[in-house]
Amino acid sequence: MILHKQLLLDIVLTVFDSLRAHKLRSALTLLGVIIGTSVVVMVGAVLTGLSARVAAISERSAPNVIYFTREEKIGPSFRTPSAEERQRKNLTYDDALAVASLDLPLYVSPQKIRGSYGPTGDKPTMTYAGREAINPLLLGVWENFPDIVSVRVEKGRFFTANERETRSQVCVIGNGLAKQLFEEGNPLDQEVRLDGRLYRVVGVLESASGEGVIGSDELDERILYAPFETVAKQYPEIESTVIVVRAPAGKIDPVIEQVTTTLRVRRNVSPSAPNNFGVNRAEQVFEVVQQIILGLAAVVVPIALAGLVVGGVGVMNIMLVSVTERSSEIGIRRALGARKRDVLAQFLIEAIILTGVGGLTGILVGFIFAFIIQFLVNFPAAVPLWAIVVGFFTSASVGMIAGMWPAIRAARLDPVAAIRGD
Repeated sequence: MILHKQLLLDIVLTVFDSLRAHKLRSALTLLGVIIGTSVVVMVGAVLTGLSARVAAISERSAPNVIYFTREEKIGPSFRTPSAEERQRKNLTYDDALAVASLDLPLYVSPQKIRGSYGPTGDKPTMTYAGREAINPLLLGVWENFPDIVSVRVEKGRFFTANERETRSQVCVIGNGLAKQLFEEGNPLDQEVRLDGRLYRVVGVLESASGEGVIGSDELDERILYAPFETVAKQYPEIESTVIVVRAPAGKIDPVIEQVTTTLRVRRNVSPSAPNNFGVNRAEQVFEVVQQIILGLAAVVVPIALAGLVVGGVGVMNIMLVSVTERSSEIGIRRALGARKRDVLAQFLIEAIILTGVGGLTGILVGFIFAFIIQFLVNFPAAVPLWAIVVGFFTSASVGMIAGMWPAIRAARLDPVAAIRGD
């Protein structure tokens, strides 16, 4: 056991002596391993940060919110409705009133949408003083909508119940729209033209937080809210109504059950038939994003690991050169009684230590990267344990595989010929 420990210590010292003696060659050899490992750690840090940000946004922006729609959807618009869904009756304003009258502690608002959540669609035209807003998204809602979802007004106010009931032409606009139309001016109490009609701006939303995902920041900047009844009057062609409900914490399932029962009765759905409307929790959109993140990890991490394979080729080359350079040493060891397996183990351990050093260096680089983007870019990057484990053990495994052929070649050297340098 003492001999084995001494042999291992000698091998470790030999590796570091080799690194010091051939600094440039060693650095170039380890570069591929360092890059491959650091990329794995960086990818893990970014994906972990994305996942944390999605969870935080979900918790902050739309907790316990349910969207009742004509079609099944995941979030506002994530799938194309089927033929059966397109033939369904629209949800109506009276449906929303029936839900709002339920003896439940909840917030309810109907919603009409004019425009698209994506870059294209039937968008409204919004102008002021010859300037036109880019792809605005109009939502007709009730005055309690800020209590349902995360709507933060920076200047002015949200519209009132009286303004909604009297169909006043007032609106609350996103910060991006305010900058497009008014530049550095004050939008409050100014009149914008929305598809030919004048609307008075009573509030401006806060700027997007910069923490959004899947375009949510861009959406916050170009959105505008107006009273539901006003929008319904100006756009009678918008027949579909979305019913937005926020349930109390811990009671989302009972709320879904009672609202679903109410809508089934109103829409004459038989007890054995499925719903002819969609029930969509706001968290579903973030679950989709989490699935996308996992899909990215499944694609990107193997690509990063492929960089380690490239680094392994460099390790194999340097080990083959090392075998040639140290043939006399190998011959002397064999002549003094070292067995083939001892020589084999020596070069395998050297290769593993070599790539292990590269792996540890790559992990350190990944931590530095995560630190930089966490504190300078305000992104919640964090290096996960799996990235460290995968990065290090993959680099060590690459070293073992890459060192196998050089080690076998060294073990097969004839002692006499090796001493002579043949």
